[in-house]
Amino acid sequence: MRCFIAVTPPADVVSDIDRFLEPRRTATEGSPWRWSRPTTYHLTLAFMADHPGHCIEELAQALDEWAGRHAPLAMNIAGAGGFRGPERAKVLYLGVPGGAAVQLGEWSGQLRALVTHHGGSPDGAGFRAHLTIARAQRAQNAGRLLQALDTYASREFVVPEVVLVESRLATRVHEVLHRAILRG
Repeated sequence: MRCFIAVTPPADVVSDIDRFLEPRRTATEGSPWRWSRPTTYHLTLAFMADHPGHCIEELAQALDEWAGRHAPLAMNIAGAGGFRGPERAKVLYLGVPGGAAVQLGEWSGQLRALVTHHGGSPDGAGFRAHLTIARAQRAQNAGRLLQALDTYASREFVVPEVVLVESRLATRVHEVLHRAILRG
């Protein structure tokens, strides 16, 4: 099963991002950029391309135990970037500034270890706190677009939970399988 553990922004922040991106989506119609749907906005902490389905309950229980030891996190989403740099970007994202990015990085390491302990093989790529907003099949020069996207800043919000999500590639649908409430 293709799944991930993530933080999801609150509905009003998702709406704010969507409003901010609308003129950029319109301006890039017909371009190679495929924009993410607001219903899929998230910040991935641990990604598993093929997690054993029979281990999901065990993983959810372990996730609850982990969340019980961690406090909710205040953060915001601000700034933008492109993976592979502005001149060769294939993915555009909004970032997470400051200490929240550091905290999310620590959580990511812990959750990747937790997934490994409970039967999974998490993606081993380096962590960068980000929310993917667009993808392209081939590398694109996104410098001017990134300058416009870099002006975004959400309000500060509190992350009350982490979610375990199944990702269905064929339909581009994300289904929340479990919510682990942060209580620490």
